[in-house]
Amino acid sequence: MQPVEVDKAHSELRHIHRFRLLLGMSEHDMQRVVALTRMTSRRRGDVIYLPGDVSNRVYFLKGGRVKLTGMSEDGHEVLLDLIGPGEIFGEVGAIQKTPRTTSAQAVEDVLLFEMDRKDFEALVLSHQEIALRVLKRVAFRLKRAEAQLVSVICKDVPTRVREALVDLMDDGSVYKPNPPVKIRLTQQDVANLIGASRQETARALKELQKSGVLDLKYRRIVVKAPDLLRQNRSPGH
Repeated sequence: MQPVEVDKAHSELRHIHRFRLLLGMSEHDMQRVVALTRMTSRRRGDVIYLPGDVSNRVYFLKGGRVKLTGMSEDGHEVLLDLIGPGEIFGEVGAIQKTPRTTSAQAVEDVLLFEMDRKDFEALVLSHQEIALRVLKRVAFRLKRAEAQLVSVICKDVPTRVREALVDLMDDGSVYKPNPPVKIRLTQQDVANLIGASRQETARALKELQKSGVLDLKYRRIVVKAPDLLRQNRSPGH
């Protein structure tokens, strides 16, 4: 589905200030960034790009969440990353000038600032602090991917489920002003994230539900006792 372009009048400077990548930029430079972007919206389920697509844009996520997925050799979807408001995605392919190797899909309705690859490259080259943040972000994703691989090899499914939920609560990608914490992922999404079957993942989640740590809802998981989930124990222990 084609993106819906949002009236540029609503692309105000206050929105740009919220992106972590651009923290510390001058007002003048912020205005330049606004001028170089277009504001678009996608509905939940819309595909933003697919493997093989040209990497001609970088995306700044203003609202909603986007999942990045890959495909395993046996044809199963693997959830690689969950992007929350204030983050960017699509930058690796754009910098490398290579086709997309992952898919990006809206988990819920999203609002994006889209920047042309050449403009993003110029932005990074002219601001060392932005280049460093991009490098740190790429390194963080690589480190997390390595940790996921070790987890798949060394840890059982219940442990991987608990750790994945804690990571999702603590990475800023979910709504968490106060408990309960709503994680808008399906059980299949969690299975894809930890590299387990849906059946094994469902069993682990149901055990947590029985213990009172969380509730399983349609297309979301509601964590009622975040601290207990972090402590890896059930209420009453």
